[in-house]
Amino acid sequence: MPQIASKYTDQLPDIKLNIEKSREYNADNVKRYHEFKEFVFKSSMTDDEIGTLDAIGKPTIEFNILEAYISRLRGEFSKQQPSLNVRAADGVPLSMLNKDFIETLDVIESHLRAIFFDGDNDKLEYDVYTDLLAGGFSALWVYTDYVNEMSFEQNIYVDRVFDPTMCGWDPLARESHKGDGGYCFTMHPMTRDDFEKDYGSDSTKDMKFYNASGNIDGFRWSYKGEKDEIVLVCDYYVKVCKSAKIYKLSNGHTVTAKEYDEFMVKWEELVVAREVIEQPPAVIEERRTEITTIEKFVICETCVIKHDKTNYKFLPIPFIDGNSIVLDNAGTSYQMTRPYVYHAKGIQRLKNFAGQSLGNELENLVQSKFIVALESLPDQPEYLKAYTNVQKADVITYQHFLDENRPDVILPPPREVQRTPIPPQISDTFRMSDEMTQAILGSYDGAAGINNAQMSGVSFARSAMQSNSSSLPYIVGFIKGLNRVAQIIVDLIPKYYRTPRSLPVLSPSGKRTYVEINKKGSLYMNYDPNSLQVNVEAGVNFAMQKEIALQTITTLMQSSKIFDQFMNENGLQILLDNIDIRGIDELKEKAAEFEKKLAEQSQQAQQMQQAQMQSEQEKDKMMMQEAQKILQSPTPEQVEMMKVEERSKTDAAEISIKQTNAETNFLEVLASIRNDEVNAELKHAKLAAENARTLVDQLGDASSMVDSEY
Repeated sequence: MPQIASKYTDQLPDIKLNIEKSREYNADNVKRYHEFKEFVFKSSMTDDEIGTLDAIGKPTIEFNILEAYISRLRGEFSKQQPSLNVRAADGVPLSMLNKDFIETLDVIESHLRAIFFDGDNDKLEYDVYTDLLAGGFSALWVYTDYVNEMSFEQNIYVDRVFDPTMCGWDPLARESHKGDGGYCFTMHPMTRDDFEKDYGSDSTKDMKFYNASGNIDGFRWSYKGEKDEIVLVCDYYVKVCKSAKIYKLSNGHTVTAKEYDEFMVKWEELVVAREVIEQPPAVIEERRTEITTIEKFVICETCVIKHDKTNYKFLPIPFIDGNSIVLDNAGTSYQMTRPYVYHAKGIQRLKNFAGQSLGNELENLVQSKFIVALESLPDQPEYLKAYTNVQKADVITYQHFLDENRPDVILPPPREVQRTPIPPQISDTFRMSDEMTQAILGSYDGAAGINNAQMSGVSFARSAMQSNSSSLPYIVGFIKGLNRVAQIIVDLIPKYYRTPRSLPVLSPSGKRTYVEINKKGSLYMNYDPNSLQVNVEAGVNFAMQKEIALQTITTLMQSSKIFDQFMNENGLQILLDNIDIRGIDELKEKAAEFEKKLAEQSQQAQQMQQAQMQSEQEKDKMMMQEAQKILQSPTPEQVEMMKVEERSKTDAAEISIKQTNAETNFLEVLASIRNDEVNAELKHAKLAAENARTLVDQLGDASSMVDSEY
């Protein structure tokens, strides 16, 4: 084991004291974590309850209804992918927001997505969410490691701590991730043989190895297990704050005074070498601040095994909170973590009790069918079969008199045994416990109490999504922890990704690619972590929400022709994003290729159309040029042809005019003819009228003459 400076080994008592205080502060939460993990996933009955049931003769049966609720939420969460957003921090000068900076933001965001949602992380977000629902809290660990055993390059990894109850944080921390505390740690057990192989046998001389069953507080640095002696080794991370002077430069960057002095020395060397002629950025403001670094101690019960100064700026083990609450305990506050099923423990025990009582009633059902006096049984064996084999139809016979000598003694006839009914309270309680569990957990059927005949498929889908809102605090707690992990990674990238390499990235559409960095013509990961800000939010791509989105898009396409045309031309990828079927990733790639081919064909068609139009324009232009040439210097033959054409045009015009005049004359003549006919008719009518009037006058004169004669 390497020698450690005394200024670090002297800190061992304080480190152990901090660890023991943290363990004591978190003891109730650790106990609750293990209790509910076992209650949900192993057995909802304790050993004492099983012993009591055996003693009173009740069946040791249980009816675990809580795991189904947790499994449902886990299944829905497995289809969720939190969304990431990396942007410039507030106060960043506009001069820094150039093209390279924006591209750097996109690459970092895609790389974070590849780290979080890579298949190599063994679905850590699923396991962490399970811890939150069943145990109340969890922990993640951000670390760096070499790419392989022959590599000198390190990658940044995120993993779930194997046992979150073996981690601890500063009790004075107030943030949800506990990164504002002064320290954090994680412990892992080693057998004594393995420990001595790695660190020597001198370190175990003073270890006491208590019996694990005899512990008072459940924590010992060394103890005897079932087969081996166990040593706890602790990785302890502590913040070290140092005062430093910082400068704000004229170019918008902020550096420490030490960094600025080193920069000025190198700048002067470049000026002397005439590689630069510009003036260095000047200091426009200065102040003192606290620079935080993280140091790592590896300790055991008796010694400091190792000490390192790390590149971490933040504590690398974020606490992942579920739905905790801060309570008061004799004037001091403490954080109580609670699993999702914390308040459902009582109703689970009630269901078990009702089910056990129901099982006991069924076990103790009376199987006898008849009550009969011994003297009433017939003597003949063939008549006894009706009593013992009740499944077969037969006639029950019995002795009516005691015997032949005592006919006065009448024996009672056999009668059926009346079964005692099971108390209805038992079965009612057994059924009622399911509804009560839903009410306690806030997980209900959103379609309950609604006329199903009047509900559409979309209504059922929406009601299903609304029924799991009570689990959102646990998703929020997970997102908070994931946001802290992203901050740690953003700070580590420029410290570890310094050499030319390929960086795995994951696009929002799910496509995995690689980006070259730190190479001429590519991006350099030498950004200032303080100039970036990362934000993680809950994703919205649940399978149910995808289905609703698809139905909404389909309905809009059917109701609007313009929207239908738009989606057919530009919305293929959006449609595929909302379809959750097998082989959807391959389908998306082929759809992208198909759209690319369509775009190329459309572009080619446009180019051909433009070429055709240009050809026609060129042809018309050439014809006009030929015509102008002919007009400017025609040959005798062309002059003669032009004369003939002019003569033909003139003749055609004259013929057209003559035809027009003839038509006009025809119409005029026709009109005059029709006028003459009308005039003749008028004259005839006038003559007829005159004749009639003359006849009337003559008749009048004749009448007057007759009157005078009489």
